Amino acid sequence: MLMDGVLELIQEYHEKALTLVLASSASMININRIFKRFDLDSYFISKHSGADLKASKPHPEIFINAAKAADALPNECFVIEDSTNGIKAAKRAGIYCVAYKSEHSKNQDYTLADMLISDYKEITFERMHKKFN
Repeated sequence: MLMDGVLELIQEYHEKALTLVLASSASMININRIFKRFDLDSYFISKHSGADLKASKPHPEIFINAAKAADALPNECFVIEDSTNGIKAAKRAGIYCVAYKSEHSKNQDYTLADMLISDYKEITFERMHKKFN
């Protein structure tokens, strides 16, 4: 099961023509398994696994690569992260970071994030579009 609100958010972003790139620390095998299970491939232009990189989060390489895949500058992107190292990686890449705090996220430091949410409904396309335009 995907986290509550994730699929609806992905669908809304895709419908509004937001370019979606997945950048995860998970292995590509696990990423592909989840994408197949929930039929997500049509929503994303690219998928990146930190397991395939020389340096993992908090190194910014995965997010720099994701921005390049989207043909965007880092300051034109935003990242949704749930971990301290992911937040650090996004900020080191120069990317706006939305931290997602859930009951599953234990002992994470969200202080570097630009925005903190606990519900994906807090980052609708309209709200995020206003932040960047």
